[in-house]
Amino acid sequence: MNVNILAGYVTILVLNVIGQHCKSNHSSNAISYWGVEHDNSKYNLVCDCGMWSYVNETCKIEDNKAECMSRKLVQVPSITEPHSIEVFNLSCNCIETIANTTFIGFTSLLQLDLSHNKLWKMEPLAFLGLNRLIYLNLRCNHLVMKDEVFHENVFSPLASLEILKMNGNNPNLTSRHLRYPENALSKLVTLKVLSIDGLKRKDFGPSFQNLTSLTSMTAAGLNIGFCKMTAIRNTTFLYLVRLKYLDISSCFIDGSYIDPNAFSMLTNLHTLNLTQNEDIDIQNLNTVFYSLRNITTLRVLSMHLIVNRYSLGICLDSSYIKYFPQHLEHFEAQENNLEGVDQEVFSMLSPSLKHLDIGRNRFVFGIYLRNLSQMTNLTSLTLSGGSFTYNLPSRYPFQVHESRLKSNCTIYTNGSSQGDADDSIVFSLPPNLKSLEMNRAGLSYTLSTLNVSQNSLKYLSMTNNYFPNLIGPFYGFDQLEYMDLSFSFVQTISKMFFSELSSLLHLNLSSNLLGSFFCRYESETVFYPLTNLMTLNLSFNDISELRPNIFANLVNLRQLQLQKNNLQKFDVNITSLIKLVRLNLKLNRLSTMSSNITDHIDTLIKLHESVVVDLSFSPISCQCNNLAFINWMVNSNAFHPNFINYQCVDSNTIQNITDNYTSTVEKLNRECSSNVTIFLISSGFSFVILCFVIGSVIYRFRWRIRYLYYAAYLYYSKTNSGRDSDYKYDAFISYDQNDWKFVVNKLMPEMEKRRLKVCIHSKDFVAGDYIASNIVKAICSSRRTVVVLTRNMIKSYWCGYEIQMANMEAVHTNRKVLLFLMMEDIPSSELTVDLLYNIRNNTYLQYNQDGDSVHMSRLWDKLAYDIKH
Repeated sequence: MNVNILAGYVTILVLNVIGQHCKSNHSSNAISYWGVEHDNSKYNLVCDCGMWSYVNETCKIEDNKAECMSRKLVQVPSITEPHSIEVFNLSCNCIETIANTTFIGFTSLLQLDLSHNKLWKMEPLAFLGLNRLIYLNLRCNHLVMKDEVFHENVFSPLASLEILKMNGNNPNLTSRHLRYPENALSKLVTLKVLSIDGLKRKDFGPSFQNLTSLTSMTAAGLNIGFCKMTAIRNTTFLYLVRLKYLDISSCFIDGSYIDPNAFSMLTNLHTLNLTQNEDIDIQNLNTVFYSLRNITTLRVLSMHLIVNRYSLGICLDSSYIKYFPQHLEHFEAQENNLEGVDQEVFSMLSPSLKHLDIGRNRFVFGIYLRNLSQMTNLTSLTLSGGSFTYNLPSRYPFQVHESRLKSNCTIYTNGSSQGDADDSIVFSLPPNLKSLEMNRAGLSYTLSTLNVSQNSLKYLSMTNNYFPNLIGPFYGFDQLEYMDLSFSFVQTISKMFFSELSSLLHLNLSSNLLGSFFCRYESETVFYPLTNLMTLNLSFNDISELRPNIFANLVNLRQLQLQKNNLQKFDVNITSLIKLVRLNLKLNRLSTMSSNITDHIDTLIKLHESVVVDLSFSPISCQCNNLAFINWMVNSNAFHPNFINYQCVDSNTIQNITDNYTSTVEKLNRECSSNVTIFLISSGFSFVILCFVIGSVIYRFRWRIRYLYYAAYLYYSKTNSGRDSDYKYDAFISYDQNDWKFVVNKLMPEMEKRRLKVCIHSKDFVAGDYIASNIVKAICSSRRTVVVLTRNMIKSYWCGYEIQMANMEAVHTNRKVLLFLMMEDIPSSELTVDLLYNIRNNTYLQYNQDGDSVHMSRLWDKLAYDIKH
């Protein structure tokens, strides 16, 4: 792409973003295009002064800029020395009219923003004196497109204007009296960028040919402006032949009313946006492509959501794209209900195609995937899903026209080309593909052996999917440098998974479930093949322990991200990490680091100088035995000199560091100085202290010991019997005493009605036994522990103890124990970290006390089922 053209479109994009202050007030389902007759009352922009919070002060003038936004102004204010002002912001006020010669003194003005006012009238000489103005924003007013509103000479003084925004002014697009103000606009011979509302079945008339500099036009609806063009005729853009950028997204365009030569006169067109015109429909693609077939300058085409989002899945026949523009480089067709494509489709796409985005569709595994390699120049392929959600529909969808879509495409083989049943499939990627994205794509696989043809792929991102087990190996990714598998519920990694990915430079495994895996011996060799790896992200995996030699072979590693884990110690061999420059351990539970770690970091500083270690938000121990480590931190260049967000823990007291550990070091130097007398006395009492510690530990963990006794006994019994029926109860109910009425009067009867035996405090605990002993017995004797979660329960000490005991039961018996019944909508901020973690990692049900009998019956059935399984 030409650099100047690219720069021009970047400028257009920035200016469009600047103008996006009109927010849509319709619900998401209101823009579901279920036909040409739409409810315009649901399709309006909020352009009311009352929506803004006003500043009751005079305009702020600084650096040749006058800032008058949200001042409750009803007219343009007088400004001292107006001739020096270059930028004038009057947006979000209540100005209704612009009188003649209002801006006569603003001879240097370059930018004028009058958006979000109540403008309905501009007198013919309103802009007199603004001959240097480049940017004018009139969005979101009441400037109806009629001749009496836009006098033919109103824009005549604007001899230098390049950008004009006048969209968001015409909510009633079906009025017969509206017409484009071409006489007024025709005076803007320097205009390059125009944003305007799109009128229903109106052409941009002959006077538009006077706009010899106009290269970019936006007539889009939704959040940008108002548009209900409905039809695109051969004459609609007849006089806009110089356009390079055209955005007519969200314009309710009906594909059956697109003429065969609707766009053919736009011979300079570079970018066309037809997004969110759901009534175009797949069956009218050929008409669109036919009118674009001879435009050799067209490089970017966006056709996101041109099919009714509620339609059945589509297998795209090659006959519907036989006129596909052959000079396209960037094509977007997201969210069009595509399930597959004909085998010939890829060979009919533009040979110049470099970027293809067909995400948020419904693609299934099919034979068409064999022909991906036919897109020989493709460098970027996006198959991602999306996080955008719609509101529930307010009415049933209907068809505007009877579908004439007939497809002969197939996604299956006839069986004759299958070969040996043991043969592995070899996926053929486009030979020049550099980037492949499949984020949020709904993929749910064990990533077993994969074979791909020779390719140039360097970037592979598959975040927010479900890949619990990474087995591999992946063959054929010889040039892959970046792999992102974050947020994909990864639990285990085979030592073979990375064996054929030695070219990897960046690996992101953050936000997965690898904590338990990294405690195991087999994790120690997982990263051995990645000798070229430069960045490794293992953050947010609930890692509590790492094997000593897990990073031993990462000789080129420069950045190691381990933040937001549960590490209490970092006794890892990092001596082979000779190129490490950043070690991120923030938000862990580290209180110190061993001398082999600190010594190696000192060596790295001598080699690289700019080594960074981050231990912020970690409970650094500020006791005598850790004085050497604190002194090392203070004197090391690896830490931020101000120690921002660092902590100091002394005798269970946590304080934030605000003085660079100065007072802490001074205090410890006084208290921990060498004293022979103190040493001898301490030695004399060491045995006594040891006995005391042992006794304290036994006393402190007496209930845990008792728990282990009961757990071992029950586990042994279950192992021998091999039957689930050995549990005395189906469920132990953990609840606060304030919630006993619900448990006794509602929960218990519903469970007993479903033939479940439950255990509760008041009925089943043995009188005379300690509470903790009764709790452990109940949990070990029950198949599941059901937590009735309320605010009362969160505050209860014994309820918290019950959850912890249930956790221990789950760990020691390797079975699911906890099950949460959410009685209230409790914000995450009110939950403890441990409780939030338990909720997210165990089954939970939401109780709705206002639900009808059918809903409640299903809830109790679901609860009973989860208890049994």
